[in-house]
Formats: sequence, structure tokens, C-alpha cells
Amino acid sequence: MLNDRLMCKCYKKGMFVYCLRAIGLLSFSVLLVSCAVIPKNQPIIDSMIVSSQYESALGVLEGNSNAYGKNNQLLYLLDKGYIQHLTGNYKASIDTFEEAKRKSDELYTKSISKIAATWVVNDYAAPYHGEDFEHILINLFQSLNYALLGNYEDALVEARDVDSKLNAINSQYDNEQKNVYKEDAFVRLLMGMFYEASGTKDDLNDAFISYRKAVEVYNKDYADNYNLLAPKLLKENLLTTARYMGLTDYGKYKLKYPGAKLVNLSVKQKQGEIYLIQYNGISPVKEEVSLPVPMPQGHIIKVAFPRYRRRAYGVTSSRFLANGQDGKVVFTDSELGEDIGAIAVKNLDRRKLRFIAKSVARATGRYLVEKKQEESIQSKFGDVTAGLFRLLSGMYNVVVEQADLRCWQTLPDQIRIARLLVAPGEYDFSIENFSKSGAHLGELRLGKSSIEAGQKKFFIVHTAR
Repeated sequence: MLNDRLMCKCYKKGMFVYCLRAIGLLSFSVLLVSCAVIPKNQPIIDSMIVSSQYESALGVLEGNSNAYGKNNQLLYLLDKGYIQHLTGNYKASIDTFEEAKRKSDELYTKSISKIAATWVVNDYAAPYHGEDFEHILINLFQSLNYALLGNYEDALVEARDVDSKLNAINSQYDNEQKNVYKEDAFVRLLMGMFYEASGTKDDLNDAFISYRKAVEVYNKDYADNYNLLAPKLLKENLLTTARYMGLTDYGKYKLKYPGAKLVNLSVKQKQGEIYLIQYNGISPVKEEVSLPVPMPQGHIIKVAFPRYRRRAYGVTSSRFLANGQDGKVVFTDSELGEDIGAIAVKNLDRRKLRFIAKSVARATGRYLVEKKQEESIQSKFGDVTAGLFRLLSGMYNVVVEQADLRCWQTLPDQIRIARLLVAPGEYDFSIENFSKSGAHLGELRLGKSSIEAGQKKFFIVHTAR
């Protein structure tokens, strides 16, 4: 009788230990996931950008490299570099984005142990290495940083790097899995503008080639994938450089784009050329799509993958204005040059099958381990304990399998562009923003500037609301 009681006590103690371990594993997983899902401080920075509190956001990040956590250092650098860009601290932004490039290269050679951890727990177990398009945007912002400092040579170096980087990114995927984002039309437009600013005959020839290629990419890749055609501004610059070069193609382009105005280069050189680069809206954020999947004998696994959700904002169009001292106003409407949100959504969707395959493999691996452990528990403690373990392991699977929702949240949803040609003089520049219905959403003053003949000037603004 005493032996029976002792055996029963030991049996219950063993069952308790197994249950305690399972509960402990579940609790640890909940804690692990809850700590990893959102990088520390990123939501605060995101809300500050939406409210145009750039200096405050930079104050949160300055001197606090651990603000986002050790696995999110790249995100920290991306946000910091972009905010420095918005505050006009272009030299500091260049330094930060260069550090982001180095971090990105380092993460592509990260340790095997960190890669393996993502197959055991989830993708949060490894450092965030960035979406493919996010790596390209580093070059885009760097190119503009240099241009805003008047360094067109380095601006072109950054822009030219986009091609080689996109080729390198897509070369790692099988043909059926390559990104639809394989060329960047907006960067080619910028290249044309920077070549044109340099002014030599060879540079103008390169400008024409860049504009021509930009038009091709817009009207093919961008039209098919993002419903975005070449801006009128690009067509006008194409006509200008084609006419200057005396190319027979000029007549072809003039017939092809009858609405585009020809401005002879000699006329442009007597005027100031003022560009507006407007970062508009707020970028999409990732959300999880998940599905619990029943397995044999009551086991449950979960398949999870991310998708982008576009966020609402008010401004859908804008007007760029220059008020002269004589009271005359020159204005033009902005055009969509880069649809970052569409690029993000399209390319993440293209990777969906890769996410699902990894999630299924990871969950199935857990199922096989848990099934073997359940069989061991059943042989030692019976069906009731095995059933309890099955329930707890199913809860564990649902909690621990998480889609990686990290992303560069401070990005704009789109980049709009406008260009004014003005006679030399002093002007007060501003932007008027409009809603989808055409309602006036206010005016943004950009300040006064003296413009000289042949000068190229850039204004950078971010309208997030």
C-alpha cells in the first residue's frame, strides 16, 4: 500500500514536471515574441515623423544606438539617416547611410547560428537585414544628399550603384522568384538631372541616355507593375537633351509625346531650374496573415507570413509655386515619380511563397519533435498527460510562429516631383497641397531664395498627413 502511494506520488510529480516544463516553454515563447515584435522606440519615431517633429525624433535617436534593440541596428540607422536628410543635415545623413550600407553588407555574411535560429523559433531570432527595395532607397537618398550639397559627381556614383545592386539582389533568386522591382525609373530620372547639371557635351549625352532609359522603364515595368507612367517633366527633359544633341530621334519623341513642351537648352541656361522633391504620405506597415493548421492526432501548427498594409493620408496632389518680387506667380503641379508603397506591396507579395514555405517547414519540424515527445509522455504517464502536453504544445506553436513585421516605417508612401523654370531674381517658394476631392489642405512655405541664370536648386519636403 505504501509502495503504491509512493509510486502514485512519483507519477504525479513526473507529470507535474513535464507540465511545468511545457508551461514554462510557452511562457518563455510569449515573452520572447512580445519583446521582439516591435523594435523599441520605433513607433514613437514613426508618430513624430507623421507630426513633422523631425528634430525631436532625431533627439530620441542621437547617442542611443540601442534604441531599437540589438537585432534592429539596421532599422535604427535607416531611420536616423532619413531623419537627418529631412532636417537638412545632409553630411550627417551621408555618414549614417554609409554606416547602414556597412551594416547591410555585414548582415549578408551573418553567422550560420543566427540563420539556424530563425528555423527553430521565428525570424525575429535574427537581425533585421532589410527588404530588397529598402537597400535601393539608401542609394536614392544618398544620391539626393550629395546633389543637395552640389556634389553631382558623388550623386551620380550613388545613382549608378542602383543598377549593380538590383542585379546582385535578383541574382540570388530563381527565375520564377525574382523581384518585379528590377530597375528603378525614378533613379534614372535623377541621373539625367544630375548629368544635365554638369553641363558638358558628354554629360548631356549621358543625360539623354538616362532620360531615354527612364522613360522605357516607366512605360514598361512601372506601368505594368505599379500603374505609373513617365512624368511629363521627364519627357520634356528628354526632348531638351535630344534636340541639343541634334539626334534624329528627337522627331520621333516629339511625335510620341505631343503634350510635352520643348525647352531649348540655351533657354534653360538663361533661367533657374528649381526642382521640388516631395516625400508624400506614410509608408505601408507589415501585418501578419496566419492560419492554424490541424495535424494528425489533434496537433496544431500555425503558418504565418507578412504582408504590407497601406496607411491613409490626406495629400494626393500638390502645386509648386514661385512668387516673384514683381508680384508674378509661376507654378506647376507635382507628378508622381516613385510609388514606394506600390513597390513594397508588390515585391513582398512576390516573396509570399518563400515565407509560406519556410513557415510550413519550421512548423512541421516542431510537430515532428512534439509528436515524438508526446509518444514518450504517453508511454510513461498515459493518455491524460499526453493530451495535456498536446494542448500546451499547440498553444506554443500558435504563439511562437510569428511573421516578421519589421520594416522601415518612416519612409514616405510616394515621391512626387515638380520643376519650375524662372528668370533670375528673388522668389518666395511654397507648396499648396490638395486632397483627393480637390480640397485645399494648406500651404507650406519653403522660404525666399535668390536664383541665378543656369542654377539648379532642389527643395526637399515631407508631407505625411
